[in-house]
Amino acid sequence: MQGIAITDRSGRRILSTHFANSLDAALAIDAAVAHSKPVVWVHSQSRHPHDSDDSDDDGDDDDDDHRPHHSRTRTAPRGLAVCQIERAGLRYIAPVDHDIDPLIPLTFLTELYETLKTYIGGPVTEGSLKDHFDVVLALLHEMVAGGRPQLSQASQLKELVVPPDSQFFKVALNAATAAGLNIPSQTTANALVASPLPWRRQGIRYTSNEIYFDLTETLSFTLDAAGKPLSCSIAGALSCRSRLSGMPDLALTFTDPAVLDESAAFHSCVRYGRWNKDKVVSFVPPDGSFPLLSFVHTPPSTTPALALALLPLSLSTSVTLGPSGGAFRLALTSRAPPSRPLTRLELRLPLARGAHAVMATATGGALATDERGRSVGGGGAGRWEVVEGEDEGGEGTREGERRQVLVWRVDQLCSTDRPAVLEGQYYASPDARKPPFLTLTFDSPASGFSGLRINTLKVLNEQYSVYKGVKTRGRAEIEVRTG
Repeated sequence: MQGIAITDRSGRRILSTHFANSLDAALAIDAAVAHSKPVVWVHSQSRHPHDSDDSDDDGDDDDDDHRPHHSRTRTAPRGLAVCQIERAGLRYIAPVDHDIDPLIPLTFLTELYETLKTYIGGPVTEGSLKDHFDVVLALLHEMVAGGRPQLSQASQLKELVVPPDSQFFKVALNAATAAGLNIPSQTTANALVASPLPWRRQGIRYTSNEIYFDLTETLSFTLDAAGKPLSCSIAGALSCRSRLSGMPDLALTFTDPAVLDESAAFHSCVRYGRWNKDKVVSFVPPDGSFPLLSFVHTPPSTTPALALALLPLSLSTSVTLGPSGGAFRLALTSRAPPSRPLTRLELRLPLARGAHAVMATATGGALATDERGRSVGGGGAGRWEVVEGEDEGGEGTREGERRQVLVWRVDQLCSTDRPAVLEGQYYASPDARKPPFLTLTFDSPASGFSGLRINTLKVLNEQYSVYKGVKTRGRAEIEVRTG
C-alpha cells in the first residue's frame, strides 16, 4: 500500500499517512469519489521506483534481437488499484501499486475502522478524528510499516499506543518519573516486545480469570414464489474476550467441527496444523477482545424440506397485480420456542409504480396480556407503514417519482403465538409491473443456524480455574421472489 487516506464523501482529505507520490494520492482519492466500487483501477503516468530503466540495457545479450519488443518491463501498465471502504460518511482509501489480493487492503481498512471505534469510544467522525489527531497518526504508524499491514488488533495496539482515556495516566506517570519516584522499569509496551509471542505481553495478572465467546451467524436465503429454496449460506464469526493471567494455552473443541471445514479463517494465534490434524482450535489468546475465527457454511442441497428446516419460521406470500392495483397477503409462522423468540422482524414489500391509497390489516401474532399475565386479546401482529425508498424492484420510475415500499414490523414471534398476517390492497398505475421480490429480516438473539456449538475448553500451562461464557446469536436475511 502506498499510504492510507481518510476523507469525507466529497474527497476532502481529513487525515492521511505520507505518500511517496502526491500525484498518485490525488488520483486515488479522485477515483474513489467518482466510483462506489471497493476496488478501482487508475492509470498513472508517474514513475515508480520499481519500474526498470530501459536506458541501462547494454545491448550485449545475443538474445536481444529475439526478444519481443514489448517486453514486460517496457509495457507493464503503470497504475494503481484503489481500495476503499465507506463507514459513517467517511472514506478509507488505500492505493496499491503492486499485484496483491485486494482482500488484504480491504480487510486492513475494515480493521482500521474497528480499531478507531475502540480507541475513540464512539462514532468515528471528522470531528472525533481531529480531536484525537495525534493518537490516530500514532496508530497508523504502528499498524502500517513499509506499506505492509502490521498490527491490527486493538488489544495489542493498546500496549504501544496509549488510548485517549488513558492520556491522564501517561502524564501522571511521566511526572512521577521526573520527580524521582520508584516506577517499574518495564512498561507494558516493553513487556509486549520482550514476550515470545507478538500478540501477548508477559506478566498479565487478573484476580478472576474469565473468557467469553460470542458466536454471531448471518443466514442468507433466497426463495422462489412457491417457497422453494434457491440458495442458502451462513456466514459466522466467533469473537473472544480474554481476561486470563499468565500464558494460558487453550484447546477449544466443537460439537460439529465439520461446519468449519468449508472455509474457516483463524486469528494468527491459532495453530493451524493442530486444527488440520485434530479439529481442535489450539491457541494462546491475546489479552482483551479479538476475533478468533470466521467462516462461511453452505448447507448441503439435499431436499427443499431439509434446507427450509434451517429457518426458524415459515413465510407464506401472495402478491398479485391487476389493471387498477395490487393485493397482498403475507403470513409469518414462528417455530422458535418461547424461551428463544424471534425479534425485530421486518418485511419490506416494494409496491408497484404509482402506488397510492394503501389499505392493510395486521392480525394474529402474540396475544396481549395484562399486568397479571392474563390474555386480553390481540395486538402482537406488529405495525406497518409506507415509506419512500429506492427502486428496489428493478423497474424504472418516471422523473420525480420514487418507489413506495410497504414496511411491516413485528417486535417478536414464537411458536406458541398465532401466525402474524398482513393483508391489504392498493391502487397503482395501469402500466405498472409487479415488483420481482420482497425481503424479510429478523434476529435470533439466543441461537444460531449452523448448529456449531462449543463443546469443551481446556486450559494448559496454568493451574487456575477459568469461568467460560458462551453467547450465540443470529440474524436472517431472506429474499422471496414474487414471480
